[in-house]
Amino acid sequence: MNSSPFGDRRVDHGTYSQKVFQVDGTQTVVYQNGTGEPLVYLHGAGTWHGIGFAEKWDEHFKTFLPHHPGFGGSAVNPEIGSMQSYVDHYAKLFDLLGLNRVHLVGTSLGGYLAAEFAARHGERVRRLVLACPAGFDVEDHPQTDLSQVSPEQIPDYLMQNVGNLKPFLPTESDEEFHAMRRKEGNSASRLLLNGKLINPAMPSVLQHIKSPTLVIWGNNDKILPVGQAEHWQRALPQSELHIVENAGHLVLDESESARRMVREFLLRG
Repeated sequence: MNSSPFGDRRVDHGTYSQKVFQVDGTQTVVYQNGTGEPLVYLHGAGTWHGIGFAEKWDEHFKTFLPHHPGFGGSAVNPEIGSMQSYVDHYAKLFDLLGLNRVHLVGTSLGGYLAAEFAARHGERVRRLVLACPAGFDVEDHPQTDLSQVSPEQIPDYLMQNVGNLKPFLPTESDEEFHAMRRKEGNSASRLLLNGKLINPAMPSVLQHIKSPTLVIWGNNDKILPVGQAEHWQRALPQSELHIVENAGHLVLDESESARRMVREFLLRG
């Protein structure tokens, strides 16, 4: 049983094995389990809230949960400061893992990254799932500027039922936890454009994605409003959209029905 890569034993990786790879000299942590067709999950801007989203994936898929450079147990690479550099990193990591074609799932920042990867390496993506993805600048439904939100309020923006996050939050001073959050926050901030995690060219980027795509969104997302969802669906050539009731931004963590939708979509082929 593996604990969190930053020593916080509230985050349990269960039966997942931890492997470490060197990608351009950068230590990259990957959690792996299961058998079957490969599934890669790209996390959002934090790794501290467990892996509940991966429930039952390893019963159907060989599942890989990597940590982006500068997040979780993976080292910071000062040369990686753009979405394109993250895409290049993952193309090289897939080569090291021997992954020619995968199901790709991403949440929030990871959804942005998954979309950019699928647009540039479509031959490597069998099916694509974007859960409350960042990256689309929708004027009528703007992203929340989290720089204006105090750290203690952040959990309220992540889930409708914030009680689901309490087991992962420190109850007393925990410098290791806060150091990891600073590390991940700094890594995410290098991707911001005018304070937002967006690509102005995202509509044209999405036109290059040919993989069947599921867009899934919590109806009470306080970070990326659910009004953005239809813009993603319209821009994607082969997509379907599911809005999940009673769920916030971390829709896969919060909703069993969302996790089931993902499994059923990926198992189609």
